[in-house]
Amino acid sequence: MTHTAHYKPIRKADIDIGKPLPWSVYNGDKQLLLKRGFVLETQAQLDGLSEKGLYRFFRGGEVGVVSRPNSDDTGERAKSEQATERSVTLEDIKLIIGDPLQIQTQVEQSESRYYVKLIGYLKGKSVLVTAPQLEGNLCYIKEGQAFVVRFFSGKNAYAFTSSVTRVANVPYPHLHLSYPSQVRGLVVRSGDRVNARIICSVSIPEDTKTVAVPGLITNISVGGALLSSRKKLGDKNDQLVIKFRVFIRDIEFFITIDATICSVLHDDVGEILHGLRFAGLPNDMAIALTAYVYQKLAESNS
Repeated sequence: MTHTAHYKPIRKADIDIGKPLPWSVYNGDKQLLLKRGFVLETQAQLDGLSEKGLYRFFRGGEVGVVSRPNSDDTGERAKSEQATERSVTLEDIKLIIGDPLQIQTQVEQSESRYYVKLIGYLKGKSVLVTAPQLEGNLCYIKEGQAFVVRFFSGKNAYAFTSSVTRVANVPYPHLHLSYPSQVRGLVVRSGDRVNARIICSVSIPEDTKTVAVPGLITNISVGGALLSSRKKLGDKNDQLVIKFRVFIRDIEFFITIDATICSVLHDDVGEILHGLRFAGLPNDMAIALTAYVYQKLAESNS
């Protein structure tokens, strides 16, 4: 099959500031500006480079086009896939003793994040959590210190602001956090994508047996992913099984997902990109993947 090659325009919105480029970038004279993997650090750099237009090398043919993570198929679809936020009370969520929480300092010059566990709470009084530790040592926390508290429950992510009302060491180190009047809840939709570099194993049929092929997930959502590999893993509508691991709050999760190939394309360095759609996620896998996507969204917006 013959593949046609040409330079395809790139919108500035397709380039993520602070993240590695997924392809090499050329100007309107087809001169190489940036190699794949280069990281643009500021919007001003991007604006200066785009004066003669931005392009990437594209091979076409029997392969289709995989949309960028932030592309909208239609206005209605984009609207329906946006994450929705709502306010609830802490008691509505029904947290369980031992649930993990992330607390982040609210000081401009600090971005410290700690992981603690819920001991309990009394409505209108306080929320009790274990004292945070770093490399096995207790962290210095003072009364009055403010935090953003984040956690997951079910398929939703939640956050509230709080301050330390008391630091106690008896009978064990723990903190009293001020009780929140409301908690913000965020439902992560299937269309919320995040950039990633997740090494995975892909099971595909070969002759009369199934073989495992290495791949790299370069972006992912609850509903699908973009997977790069050195060899073609199948055609549109073919089924794959993908295995990979992610870290959520420093806890390792192994995920196995059935996926369908939606599209295939070649990039400018010979890698083959597969657009995938996930189907039939078990609840535990869906929750873990939702938590991972929201964690990456929260990190990119912090």
